Amino acid sequence: MAYRAETPHILRFRHHAQTIKSLIKPIRRYSINAVSFVSSDGGDNRVRFNPGVIELVRVVDSRGNQCALDAVSGNQTAEDINLRGERNDPSSVSPLANLCSDLGLSVAGLSYLLGGLGTDRSTGAIRVYRDIIEWAVLYDLIVNHSWGNDTIIIRDGLLRTKSFRRDVFPQIDGRIRAAVRQHQSERVQVSVVGVAKQNAVLSRLSVALELEGVFHKPYPCYAPVPQVIEEECYNYDRTWLDTQEGILERNERLLSDEKRIPELYQSMGALFLVKFGNRAYDPVWPVDVASFQRQDADRVIGQLTEDAQRGFPIPDYPMSIQRAHDFAAIGGVEMSVLSDLLYTAVSEQLSDAEEKRLLRMRYLTERLADARYNRD
Repeated sequence: MAYRAETPHILRFRHHAQTIKSLIKPIRRYSINAVSFVSSDGGDNRVRFNPGVIELVRVVDSRGNQCALDAVSGNQTAEDINLRGERNDPSSVSPLANLCSDLGLSVAGLSYLLGGLGTDRSTGAIRVYRDIIEWAVLYDLIVNHSWGNDTIIIRDGLLRTKSFRRDVFPQIDGRIRAAVRQHQSERVQVSVVGVAKQNAVLSRLSVALELEGVFHKPYPCYAPVPQVIEEECYNYDRTWLDTQEGILERNERLLSDEKRIPELYQSMGALFLVKFGNRAYDPVWPVDVASFQRQDADRVIGQLTEDAQRGFPIPDYPMSIQRAHDFAAIGGVEMSVLSDLLYTAVSEQLSDAEEKRLLRMRYLTERLADARYNRD
């Protein structure tokens, strides 16, 4: 009986899948210089000295270049974080400082969510800080880099975020658009995409897409997701869906005496579902093409497919993202060295007797753990 109650809902989503099926297009591959960047996984990069926790934020691109590096304590305040946005401060994070300078804002001024730093909500605030640094790297790669040939910049994640204030994100979007136009004036095409492994649209539609055989094609293919379908899948407010183009289009439809929609938004992506592989049952991925390049989706997704079909170890997933993940990973030796540095710094504030107690506690605990898990 419970399943029967869901039948109308399932039928509605099968209708959505049929709509997407009618929009399916084959992909033509284009050779391109592809660059991605990835932040090291936060959960694996915490150095603990109870009750303190230090989290490493490192962003590396697919060429092996370290784009940003920071160590953030859970007890640091917004005032501490603001120093990361000061170009002349020793703790400055270069891409973040460039972004703050261009916008005329402090780091804390970029997001209301950073207010949780130094409180019990600091873990969530650090996640926001990590996302802001990733966006600062994306911004820096587009605005402050020169590219010798056509390039596609690939974000690990969609081109939308809740981390920035709604009045700040449009400023970032506008500067990225201006930089892309500047590259075009120099006869270089810079394309911007975001690729996710999962999102709400693909999750909600997955059963319906399979039942309708939407992507069961023996060739790479893609389809745009109409916004009316996207709206039904998300429970976020409109700023997650709205782009500059969407707001302008809706304002044009309003009558002259109706209140115009304010240009506040947190997305610069037009959503597509894409199958990069040549087989009928290859995986489908959600992809955001920059909304100002939506008319070039054939070319942009073709460029992305060229990179994805070389993917390893995940087949038919952008190789640039996978390579950046490998470079960004912080190994056990590195974490051990960082842990040693933390203990050394703490020991400088202790007496000789306290330092001996600390070292005894640390190494005795490690030996006991080794003995427990490495028995013959």
